[in-house]
Amino acid sequence: MPIDAAEFDAYKDVGTIIAQFLCRNSDKGYSAKEIAQATGISEAIVNNSMLKLGLSDLASAIAGRKKKFRIDDVAVNGITYYRCIPQ
Repeated sequence: MPIDAAEFDAYKDVGTIIAQFLCRNSDKGYSAKEIAQATGISEAIVNNSMLKLGLSDLASAIAGRKKKFRIDDVAVNGITYYRCIPQ
């Protein structure tokens, strides 16, 4: 079943919401669960968005395009933490 334009736009903006949260709180790293709790977005959607943000960062790096920030990640004891790194 297709989704309407408003729902499409809402899901499209999820990556922006997550990136803004991480960049406003760049002094710490956050797990997908913590990001989900802080933003009200489901953990599954956060995980999906983090994958897309990572691929976007990779594509930008390959193309030589500079971004204002990048999302860095590190795995500690099996949990991936994300942090915004200003460029």
